[in-house]
Amino acid sequence: MKSIIRKDEAAVSPVIATILMVAITVVLAAVLYVMVSGLLTPTGQGPRVMGVNIGTSGDGTNWTLLITTTPSGLTTSAVKLTITTTGGLTALNPIALSSLTSASWNANRAQFVGTGGTTVVVGDRLLISTTTYPSGYGVQIADSQGILYAHALG
Repeated sequence: MKSIIRKDEAAVSPVIATILMVAITVVLAAVLYVMVSGLLTPTGQGPRVMGVNIGTSGDGTNWTLLITTTPSGLTTSAVKLTITTTGGLTALNPIALSSLTSASWNANRAQFVGTGGTTVVVGDRLLISTTTYPSGYGVQIADSQGILYAHALG
């Protein structure tokens, strides 16, 4: 059997090969840039949530909602409390925390005890009557941008 070896010298010229390599490098660099710039762009604020611990007062007559974390800059007039029954009906219409005072206790059976003046800060408390709003009722704390906290009492 006779071995056939071709002696073709036809190939891609060095100039065209160089142009192809530069073009491929530029495309790869552009793709890498787009990927990396997409990873490094800030995505805005994190989630707006409020941390709350629910307990009862020493005598058991009130739910105590202790604020443990809060977005900065929330004002007591902008943040509202809503309470719903176990069936989802509204038991307390949305009301600003600034309106939940000791003077309005008889009307709302809820009181905001703040330590930050007109700003909501960590350590502020909500007192809610356990007889008017029993275990299983839902509390929701929200502002104009959305719900900050929602949970069932108890």
